[in-house]
Amino acid sequence: MLIEDAYVGWPGSTHDARVYRNSPISDALQNGLIAQGDHFIIGDSAYALNRFLLTPFRDTGHLTPEQRNYNRKLSGTRQVVERTIRALKARFRRLQALYCLRPQHVCNFIMAACVLHNLCILSNDAVEDLLEDGDDRPNNYAAHQDNVQGIDRRNNLTTCGTFDK
Repeated sequence: MLIEDAYVGWPGSTHDARVYRNSPISDALQNGLIAQGDHFIIGDSAYALNRFLLTPFRDTGHLTPEQRNYNRKLSGTRQVVERTIRALKARFRRLQALYCLRPQHVCNFIMAACVLHNLCILSNDAVEDLLEDGDDRPNNYAAHQDNVQGIDRRNNLTTCGTFDK
């Protein structure tokens, strides 16, 4: 549950997909600076599918068993990220309500909490007792235009056995 990348600076009301599109990691992925070969990141259905960001199949009641399995595995992996964010907020409860006049101070506070969270993990400082059960169900957001390369890559992963049961 280490935090390997954090990007702060956008208001909390900004949609996650917009923040991602404007992030350094998105830019690096699109320009081939990282994630070469079989590497990719995952997102929920709020994000546009492309060859570097894989999303679930939209469930309209007609998914194949392989597609349902892919969605289940993807959801399970995404839940690790959501548990990490819950652990961060449990460890540093002030993150749940930051009252600060300067946005830069808020950004610095969040980044410092991420660094300290990682130090706690590396020092075997448990946070599980602080966590509350949350809702880990996958989201079904509004439709957006998926990228053809992403569709091909997701379909290939679904049928090649990468997401075996």
